[in-house]
Order: sequence, then C-alpha cells, then structure tokens
Amino acid sequence: MTTMDTRTGRDGWAAGTRVYVENRRGRLPAYTITEELVREALRDAPQPLTLTVRYADEPDFAALAEAEFFMGSGFDTRRLADHAPRLRIVHCTSAGVDQYLPLDWLPAGAVLTNSSGIHAEKGGEFGLLALLMLNDRIPEHATNQRRHRWHRTLSSPIRGKTVLIHGVGALGGAIAEKAKLLGLQVLGTRRSGAPHPYVDRMHGPGDLRRLLPEADFLVVSCPVTAETRGSIGAAEIALLRPEAGLVNVSRASVVDYAALADALRGGRLAGAVLDVFEQEPLPPEAPWWDVPNLLVIPHVSSDNPEDYVRRSVALLAENIGHLVAGRPLRNVVDPVRGY
Repeated sequence: MTTMDTRTGRDGWAAGTRVYVENRRGRLPAYTITEELVREALRDAPQPLTLTVRYADEPDFAALAEAEFFMGSGFDTRRLADHAPRLRIVHCTSAGVDQYLPLDWLPAGAVLTNSSGIHAEKGGEFGLLALLMLNDRIPEHATNQRRHRWHRTLSSPIRGKTVLIHGVGALGGAIAEKAKLLGLQVLGTRRSGAPHPYVDRMHGPGDLRRLLPEADFLVVSCPVTAETRGSIGAAEIALLRPEAGLVNVSRASVVDYAALADALRGGRLAGAVLDVFEQEPLPPEAPWWDVPNLLVIPHVSSDNPEDYVRRSVALLAENIGHLVAGRPLRNVVDPVRGY
C-alpha cells in the first residue's frame, strides 16, 4: 500500500489533513479500509490530504510521526505512544475498546473514538433472530441433530414473554426495538438508568439480580468495564428460570462461560447463543463446541459486510469536521467509564 498527497485545496480550510490508516492481514475483505473509501469520506476535509494506508506488519514510522488522525482496529497502543506524537484523534473501527484501556498511551491532547452505533441495524436483527431461536429451542434441536436423536420439544409463542437487556446502549437499544416487534415485554439496565423508547422498565445495573428471575431471555450487550466484567456469574445464572435462554453479543468476559456450560449441561438453563469468546478464532479443542443447547456464532452478529468500514470511516470524517469547526466530537471514549 502507498502514501499519497492529494492537493485539491478548498476555500476556508486550514493547513491540511494527515491521516494514517492501519489494516491487519488475514481479516475478511469487509474489514479492509481502502484508500478509495477514505478519500471519498474526507473529500471535504482540510486539504491537502496526506493519506497513508499500511498493514500493521509494514508500518511507515515517518508518516505515523506526522499523522494527526489514526484509524484501525486491534492496533498496538505502544507503537502509537512511541511514534505518533501529533495525533489528535485515534479512531477504532470496533465498538469495544477494553483492549485499549487505560488510555495512558494516548499522545497529549489526543482522544480515542470508537464506532459504536454502526452495528445497531445488523445487531438488532441478530438479536431478534437469537430470541426466536431460543424461544423455539433451536439450540436444543441442533444438539439433538448432532446426536442423531429425535426428541420433540414444543414451544409457545414468544409474544408476551419477557426479555432483559443487560446494557441498553446503541446495540442493546436496537435489540429492544426488534423485541417490541415480537410483542415482548422489555426490561433493561444501563448505567444512567435513563429511559429508552423501546424499554418498558429501565433500571440501573444494581437491580440486575432482582430482575433476572423475571426474564425468559437475557441479552448481554453491555460494554466491558470494571463494573460489568464477570457481572453474569454463577449466582446470576442460577437466578434465571430453567426454561430461560441467554444471548451474549458483548464480550465473553462479562459472562462466566464455565458456569453457563454447567447450567446447560445440568438442564438448569434451556439454551444459549454466544457470539463472542475469550479466544478468537475459537480453537477446535475449546469445550464450548460440545456444550449441549449452546450455539457458537463466530463473532459475526453485528457486522454488515456492505458498509461496515464505510460507516466507520464516515464517523472519523465527521469528527475531523467537528474538530475543525470547534464542535464536540462523537463517540469519544471516556477513560473513567471505559466506553
């Protein structure tokens, strides 16, 4: 990949824009940030635009040293701390930022932004799918298929049942919206406790244990913070009804998977749909492949291959415009809250 300097000057813009984009080898094409996408998104940015697009294993340290804006995912924070003193915005193409905390590596005056919100449409649809699968005991049917076992389990309609969404942010809110289409009662937790148009009853995280016995379905969609890590442990899983189901589209570290597996094996939980794991790709020897009534989804629930990168680049472009205009930036990660 190359470095280019596009000189198309525009009246009213200041000195120019220097952007460094980092891709990782081996990822699906849907996650590749191309020069064309960035140039199109930044057509109204201060010119001239100096754009460097590199793979992580072939860095351009000279360009990185001059860059004001960085975009990538799974990047080496120490590299940025040591080689990118002029950065003003570091934009992560994912929503989760737990691997970058604490933010003591950020150059002075720089902020970290994420791509929270771009996953909502696809993630909401997946949440609807997962709820329907759990209601109709699809994880159990899949387990019986692998065992060549014919066992008829009947299920009632989903309308009128209750879903508890642990973490009503952009993704959790999108799932709540889809859940209302199914006629579900929606309970939610969020740090602020602020109401949401698609949540019937919103609560703070401290009410989680009290709410769990009411849930037919538990959807985990909260960011990983010191408060949420391990928040769905053995004690919380034990509070769920035996016929309940669990969906995790957050991070594996929020849920005690060993306790979850024990509950599934013991018939103390009806099913689970997991889209996230501590080690990804999930190795063949991982125990989760063979846990009964558990569906393993390879972390694809929320990413739209047609515009995932385009939307993320658009967020960075918008923030560059906001920075130039002196307006507040979107999706700035709060180092205290952790998201």
